[in-house]
Amino acid sequence: MFSFLLVITLGAAAASPSPSPLPEIAHVYTSDRTDETLNNAARTTYIVTRAEIERHGYRTVGEALEGLPAFEFSPYGPIGGSAQYGVRGTNSAQVLVLIDGMPAPGSFANSVELATMPTTGVDRIELVEGGGSTLYGTGAIGGIINVITDRKSADGVTARTGSLGDSSFELRSPNIQFSRIVARNDFELSDGSIRPDSDYQVSALHANAGARIGSFDAVLRAGLSSDRGGAPGPLEFTSPTSRQTDLNADANVTLTRRTPQAELTIQFGGTRQQITFECNADTDSNCFQSVQSLDTESRLGLDARNVVSSENGRLLYGIDLSRGTVRGDAGGLFSTSSLAQAAAYVQQKFSTRWGNAYAGVRGERDGSLGGEFSPSAGFAVRLSSEASLKGNIATAFRAPNASELYFPFFGNPDLKPERAKVADLTLVDSAVLGGVSIGWFGNRTNNLIVTTLIDPVNFIFAPENIGHALIEGLTFDAKTRPLRGFTASFNLTDLYRAQDLNAQSRLPDDPVLTANLGLDYAGAGVVEAAGASVHSAGAHGPAAFTRADAYLSLRASPNVLFTLRAYNLGNARYEAVSGFPMPGRTFAFELSTR
Repeated sequence: MFSFLLVITLGAAAASPSPSPLPEIAHVYTSDRTDETLNNAARTTYIVTRAEIERHGYRTVGEALEGLPAFEFSPYGPIGGSAQYGVRGTNSAQVLVLIDGMPAPGSFANSVELATMPTTGVDRIELVEGGGSTLYGTGAIGGIINVITDRKSADGVTARTGSLGDSSFELRSPNIQFSRIVARNDFELSDGSIRPDSDYQVSALHANAGARIGSFDAVLRAGLSSDRGGAPGPLEFTSPTSRQTDLNADANVTLTRRTPQAELTIQFGGTRQQITFECNADTDSNCFQSVQSLDTESRLGLDARNVVSSENGRLLYGIDLSRGTVRGDAGGLFSTSSLAQAAAYVQQKFSTRWGNAYAGVRGERDGSLGGEFSPSAGFAVRLSSEASLKGNIATAFRAPNASELYFPFFGNPDLKPERAKVADLTLVDSAVLGGVSIGWFGNRTNNLIVTTLIDPVNFIFAPENIGHALIEGLTFDAKTRPLRGFTASFNLTDLYRAQDLNAQSRLPDDPVLTANLGLDYAGAGVVEAAGASVHSAGAHGPAAFTRADAYLSLRASPNVLFTLRAYNLGNARYEAVSGFPMPGRTFAFELSTR
């Protein structure tokens, strides 16, 4: 399957007509915390649009990001399970997840779950790779994921049913979007037994409204998701009674005032997350927690920024303020911690006839954990009308999260903040095929926080600072121009170094090579769209694996699409995380109005 798609990719590229400059149609908002064309953004940025989410049937943010270069996503099973994720060799604690520019529920405790975060109400997802502490603060060593919600959705309905009792329903309107997913996930293991306690159900609601208030454009949006599912654990310690219930809520108000030379934005928002876990120790020998636990996080934040534009550049400055509490409660043994962040930042962007450059700095105070100054600088140099060279260098940091500091039987209050120096260099040429980029990135982190086994007799883990880590890698990303409706894409990430410099060993769960290959067809007749994709991850920890997925969308009527989706066509029996098997070949049938 991989070879077949590669032949088609190379064939389409060879048959492409003479290249011409691509129009400046792609705009991003996360890279510079303001509207910017993708070609002018110095920081490496990738976009997953609403059209791509619908075409490929992505139901979670993690699924939507999995095929992007240098993004690592390793789920603990089918939909409903948790996942490990990171950017450029980092872990989830070093990646800042935002919703409409503000931290997602769970940011204080590093409990943001991309594997279960629904795409309901999502307009686009932007992934900015590399250190983002200057503009966004703690937790952005590896990058920033900004989930931008929909404010102009057309009316529509999508219904789906598939293997393993997997069914879903989504309702869309301009101001309200709702979805419901239910899955038994009772798949067969290699020994013929059925994986127990993997069922999942989630309901998600997103609402938004806009108005003009004086000289400000105001947008109010809110999101709520509630899910419940089994948490069976690894195969060797399968728990048939472990259950987890999550509630994630967020809301914010954005006020924007625009003048010919400036744009002032004020955002105020809040988030709340509740995670409940329980199992039955009387009947379940692998129930590791005999009493119910409840972890709660609440957060309020205020962001204010101003962008002043001139003929030769743009000045951005602003403040970020937030306060919150995190409480962990396990049968009366609890911890409560209050966290606060206060920061001010400034960034100057210079525009010249050869391109642009920027320099910025942030000062942030994270309560009792201390403060940090985070400078950064970068450039985007035009080598021709189609080619450019982009580079960035920055210092980034991460304050220990509440779970690492205070979680009962686990936290370590003596942890020090992580501090990193990050850099990247990328060559981009839109005239080759339909766009090609080749990049290098590096990350040297001091006081890296890892979870270590401190008591092998009682099997007790705790987070510790291990000293120094060095990460380096290469990325290649290419796509073809449309040819008779066909487009092909390919990206490869070579994480050739991910080293714990103290132990002189490779950092865990970082495959050396990860590749994604895709072929898509956009039609105008009965066949509305079709495509196939291959995701391959090299071995480190779990064995290497390759998974192939495909879809076919048929136009049943002017407003109705029928889509057949197939996952893991090769029926690969693999584990993205050791001890947590993934299901074999599955199918889904989808009916939608668009």
